[in-house]
Amino acid sequence: MNAEKAEFDVTADPNPRYGEKGNFRKITLTLPQEGYQELIAESARRKIAGEPNQTLSALLREAVSQYLSRLRS
Repeated sequence: MNAEKAEFDVTADPNPRYGEKGNFRKITLTLPQEGYQELIAESARRKIAGEPNQTLSALLREAVSQYLSRLRS
């Protein structure tokens, strides 16, 4: 078995349009209550401000993308 290390494309949009996530993987995540509350607050702030990417999934994809980008620099 020849397993190649797949690299995450940090330049790709972490939140593509509906129907364009065919190569994404679903995961389950357990967070401390405080982190969850901060995500909910940011989601609500974006919704009130009319900003895109208001869902918790979108926020987490952005955070992972930014984290991996920092690791590579």
